[in-house]
Amino acid sequence: MKRVLPFLAAFLMVFFCTGSFSEQAEPAMTPGPEDVLVTEADGGEFRPLPLDINEGGAPLAKKTFSAQIALYEDPTIRVEYRRVEGGKEWGVVYYCADITIRDASQIRTAFATRKDQFNPSAKLEAGAIAKKYNAVCAVNGDFFAGFSGNAFVLRQGKVYRDTVETNLDLLLIDEEGDFHVLPADESLTAADKTVIDGKKVVNALQFGPALIIDGEPVSDESLLDRGHSPANADPHLLNQRMAIIQIDKLHYMALTCAHYGMELPRFRDLIMHITDGKAKTAYTLDGGNSSQLIFVNRKRNNVYEEAERRPITDIIYFASAWFKD
Repeated sequence: MKRVLPFLAAFLMVFFCTGSFSEQAEPAMTPGPEDVLVTEADGGEFRPLPLDINEGGAPLAKKTFSAQIALYEDPTIRVEYRRVEGGKEWGVVYYCADITIRDASQIRTAFATRKDQFNPSAKLEAGAIAKKYNAVCAVNGDFFAGFSGNAFVLRQGKVYRDTVETNLDLLLIDEEGDFHVLPADESLTAADKTVIDGKKVVNALQFGPALIIDGEPVSDESLLDRGHSPANADPHLLNQRMAIIQIDKLHYMALTCAHYGMELPRFRDLIMHITDGKAKTAYTLDGGNSSQLIFVNRKRNNVYEEAERRPITDIIYFASAWFKD
């Protein structure tokens, strides 16, 4: 690709760092020298990933990666990372990864332990878990051993805890990679949480609350209901937040804000802004120091030396399905 003039490159960087991540006809950025691009001409084949929770994705195209990498792309996955100075409008630095995958098997979950056993006492930093499973991009999950000690746990098609927190929204991810929210209610106890709209539920997480449901932003009144949020995730306070978002079919985003935080309604508004209002579902995960956005084996949010990297129980991750062996 021909080099653009410096002033044009600067313009493009400003545009894409402050604009939308919605789908575009052309790539959203010009690849830099540190970025990873793998094409079919490089050899390899697509293989859907097995459901087994102990399995991960295809090995990454490089063994080491620069902190300057902003794009990883192969024939099965594209992840574009941005750190954005929010300026006066948002008052916070935020970090986001725009993710497109080829097959629903590439959105996955993993425990801190690699064994197929439910062990809430096992904890690792998100980056350590992500590396074990060849994750291209990963975020912390719902920390099922912590604030939501009785929450429903279904991972990679298997139910590990069959209780439910009726005051917390439940996120279901089906076999086609689509997100569904079951709102907090007493009916959650009796609801079928293994099938949704005739499709098998592959992963379920319970933290929340949901910020966008079926394309509609959740009201301030609902978000600010203290009884509708996990303990210590006060929606009124400037907390560090983490969200997993579905924009379209097999198109997702992970978003977290800097450690000094945002109120929950403002975080919802930020999601609406950077997705140009096109997000179908947005759901909050464990926040605070648990918020960890991992991109090609590096933690990319709050990377100052004093930042706490809290060990966690689980991650949601996106993996390559392009195998070269």
